[in-house]
Amino acid sequence: MKLLVNLCAHDGIISHYAGVGTIVRRYVEVIRKILSEKSIDYHLNLFTLEFNEKSMGYNKELWDYHASLDNTSLYILSNGTKGETSFGNIENWLLASKNVANEINKINFSDYDYVLNLCNDTPFAYLVTLIKNEKNSITAWIPHSTGKIYDEDMSLSDEKLTINERVKMEQDVIDYINNHNNTYAISTGIYIRNHLINSYGLINNIDLINGELLFRNNVYTENNRIYEIFKEVNNYDSIILSLGRAERYKNLDKTMLLGSKLGIKPIVITQQYFEEQPIVKEYKELAKKTNSLLFVDEPFFLPQYIVKKYNKPMILLIPSEREIFGLIINEMRRFNKDNVLIVANDRGGLHEQISDGIDGVLVDLNDIDSSANKIRKYFDEETIKKMNFESQKKLNNNYNLEKNFDLFFKKVLGDEYE
Repeated sequence: MKLLVNLCAHDGIISHYAGVGTIVRRYVEVIRKILSEKSIDYHLNLFTLEFNEKSMGYNKELWDYHASLDNTSLYILSNGTKGETSFGNIENWLLASKNVANEINKINFSDYDYVLNLCNDTPFAYLVTLIKNEKNSITAWIPHSTGKIYDEDMSLSDEKLTINERVKMEQDVIDYINNHNNTYAISTGIYIRNHLINSYGLINNIDLINGELLFRNNVYTENNRIYEIFKEVNNYDSIILSLGRAERYKNLDKTMLLGSKLGIKPIVITQQYFEEQPIVKEYKELAKKTNSLLFVDEPFFLPQYIVKKYNKPMILLIPSEREIFGLIINEMRRFNKDNVLIVANDRGGLHEQISDGIDGVLVDLNDIDSSANKIRKYFDEETIKKMNFESQKKLNNNYNLEKNFDLFFKKVLGDEYE
């Protein structure tokens, strides 16, 4: 079989600043591994959007790495922001989709047995409707968020652009998918699958459940700043750790309040979109009131280093009010730590990853007192060890990305893939 894969993403190819970037990096790695091991004649095209050195998440090392891969070509196209942001607003999304479609549609699909087009997240949703639909092509949108879930969206900063325009675009894309052969939406979890079906009327769905690359060790970088911060963190006999971008729905303030209630040192790690972002100012004020440690715009892999190296009792809290899946739970399970109790707000895709009281704890952070009381019941050495044992079973059974991608390939490529 001769296969062409066109992978389109705004983050994870020449930048890395969000969960989308994390999963896209994994897609690149696992696609190449599976296809190479099966001796499939493949080529991988990576399409992304222009960046400049001051853009959030710009990563020259990642750019150089992806540009150096064999059987791989890298395309960097404009979304109209002149590199200021790879996300942007609706106008940027439409322009990006048109520019990428122009490049893909120049390709002679008949040179391949199959052409697989994977369009990641909102900036490439509309791309699905623009790529030529031929008998040997499979095109799919992979939504990592939707306007109906995230009713506050910093990308829609222009007063003329409303969340309703985003929802309408997404609905138009789903309607297109439902009415065209070999065109799908890909669900990365149970929650998003049900959401797309119930809220958008999706019919043509394929699952590609998010997961971890269990065939290799966790990969992350360390530096002197990480070592310096960890020295401070390691002074405390127990900690409660949370991380996330500086957005209201990430609910990071609840970590400080909960830690204060539990008498456990709160550690909050966040990335701001711009200097003096108002919500970060609020975090700093609350950190003082709750005696929390707040780290802003620190090295990307700081949380991973803390989880790996901190060996005293620890709570890893995922406090998000809305989360389609959330990669943090399984990413931290990868470290296989018997001292880490995983706790999540009982919302959305967080709920599906944790069996309450078995491999983690689910709480309602709208009630800090009851959440604290529930956590106290499980925050002991023996219970945490038992939960970690169950966590490892769930990680291997449900969230092995190589296995999940193999199932996806079997579904879309059929007998020739076997």
